[in-house]
Amino acid sequence: MTVVPVTGGTPAGDVLTLAVATLWVLLPGAVVLLAAGLRRLPVLLGGAPAVSIGLSTLAATATGALGTRFTWWTVLTATAVVAALAAALRGRAGALEDRTPRGPLLATAALALAAAGTVAEVFRRGLGALATPSQEHDTITHTLVTARILRTGDAAPWRAQAVDVVTGDPAQYYPNGLHQWAALTAHTAGVDAVSGLNATSVVVLAVVQTLGLVALAARVLPRDWLPAGGAAAVAAALAHQPLLAMHHDSGALSNAAAIAVAPGTIALLLPPAHRSGRLPGRAVAALVPALALAAAGALTVHPSAALTVGGGVLGAGVVLALAGPGGRDLRRDLRWPAGLAGAAVLAGLLVGTSLLRAAAAGGGSSSRFARDIPVQTLPDALHRVLTLPLQGGLDPDATRSQWWLAGAVVVGVLLAGRAGAAVLLPWLVWSALAVAYLVGVRGPGVDLVWDSAWNSYYRVVAHGSPWAWLLAGVAVARIATTYARRAAPVVAAALGVVLLAGAVVVAGPTEVAALRARYAAPEYERVDADDEAAGRFLAAHVRRGERVLNSGNDGSTYDYVLHGVPVMATTAVPLASQPDLRVLARDLRDMTPQVRELLREHRVGWVVVDSLAPGLPLRPADAEFFGVDGYAVPPGLTDLDGVPGLRRVFTSGSVGVWEVVGQGAVP
Repeated sequence: MTVVPVTGGTPAGDVLTLAVATLWVLLPGAVVLLAAGLRRLPVLLGGAPAVSIGLSTLAATATGALGTRFTWWTVLTATAVVAALAAALRGRAGALEDRTPRGPLLATAALALAAAGTVAEVFRRGLGALATPSQEHDTITHTLVTARILRTGDAAPWRAQAVDVVTGDPAQYYPNGLHQWAALTAHTAGVDAVSGLNATSVVVLAVVQTLGLVALAARVLPRDWLPAGGAAAVAAALAHQPLLAMHHDSGALSNAAAIAVAPGTIALLLPPAHRSGRLPGRAVAALVPALALAAAGALTVHPSAALTVGGGVLGAGVVLALAGPGGRDLRRDLRWPAGLAGAAVLAGLLVGTSLLRAAAAGGGSSSRFARDIPVQTLPDALHRVLTLPLQGGLDPDATRSQWWLAGAVVVGVLLAGRAGAAVLLPWLVWSALAVAYLVGVRGPGVDLVWDSAWNSYYRVVAHGSPWAWLLAGVAVARIATTYARRAAPVVAAALGVVLLAGAVVVAGPTEVAALRARYAAPEYERVDADDEAAGRFLAAHVRRGERVLNSGNDGSTYDYVLHGVPVMATTAVPLASQPDLRVLARDLRDMTPQVRELLREHRVGWVVVDSLAPGLPLRPADAEFFGVDGYAVPPGLTDLDGVPGLRRVFTSGSVGVWEVVGQGAVP
């Protein structure tokens, strides 16, 4: 069967939406960093996204506490207030860093543009249009969270995932930094939640990741090695693991976004250079609000950023303090550590409550999730970590290595030396942790990492991926500066282009095919044109106060996302906090007295079901409740045509809509 995906928009409109998404993630943060006195362009641009998301988190928290709407002007207000505070704290303190030399900067800019353009083209071919929703399981949640921010203006992280989208209760914490940004994009560009979310997903990989790697290279490598950041960006542009794999295998967009935001955040939190050797106190104080917002923004995108960013700052910071230029001044001057401590306190005040709620709910505890890779021998583990296989749904046996990237990383390891030690050490530590996971090491320290990664190998190894990509860049920079000193920027750019060309030839078709399998030419159906037709029908016929009973495992959730239809099921399997919905999903077709009472109580006037939803295995407790090991459609929502009190009123392909009649469902 051919799936006809829901889509729309125009190429020109998509370009505009991407531009709006880029502005929202760069401009607010850049304004605050400029006001704080940061002038080094690579760090300014690479660090801006985390600060921007921190500003939207500040606005979301304030509006959530006050009961007002989160919208574009609240974010701009937060930006103006924080920028004014930073400027006042800075006073007449000078800029923290000199400008970057022109040659390395131009070479880096060329590579960064090539990387961003390549990612954008891969997504254009894979999605077809920004309005095309993914068929992946987790995007049910992503689009619902984004759509509810758009429709209600409630972006408070501690109630981001409203299990009931109409009442907002029950609601639970969900890392919604990406979704705040997507909602801002959709609102100001005049598009729907799907287009806004897809636009931010593209910009995460094309812009945020690219600029963040450049910023990190600027902070931890010699100044004439800046093109290493651009080369890292082109190496990462088509690296399937971990970011593109998260789109393909699990829809883990928040985790992917956190990995992409991490390099720029680390760059901001590492101490900047200053001509005098010692950082002026007022200059440090001016940056504290921006640092706090960057940390809070990264954590709001996904809590695992605490490990990615914290581990990176610790690892690179130790090397810079012990062996980097100006290391003696860093060891003697406590102003920057004091500033970081102050920023940590402010970030904790902003997002601490939300994170505590997430921890109390169990997070990604490894006790709740089975390993995604069996325990391996040490040689096999080392082979997997060093050869970077595609893995996952594309390569379940891990036989297809990303050799073009793996080879560059190994060369970078061999050539890093003292100048690249701040990149090498974090990569070694994260690689050791990845090996430890593969061989089955357990213990209080490492279990924290496994828990934060949902007991999944590709999430564990993701923490170290920015450092792997930077090592590929180190290889390019070291070769260029060693063998072509005067023309090093040109040679580095040329080597980066060669690296990108190899990636395009080897991995390009695979990446496009992987995206198309979930978007433009889906290999299975969750939401398609039939679901869209049913959504339009319901939007035209559902009366005020009525509810629509649906299956959260099919495309019916998009009835709310795209049309505001008040559906009841917002998760693939109704949660324990929804006992009435669980009973309806199990027993509707039996039309028991309890079912009839629940229909009346919840004013259920309509039922919508897609019979071709993908199969879904159930956890033991759910399997016991529903009486099946798994389902595509909940047992109570199958074969509804002969059920008394239900009348089929609409059909489009595999999707049917039934009106509830004769049961007194709607008073």
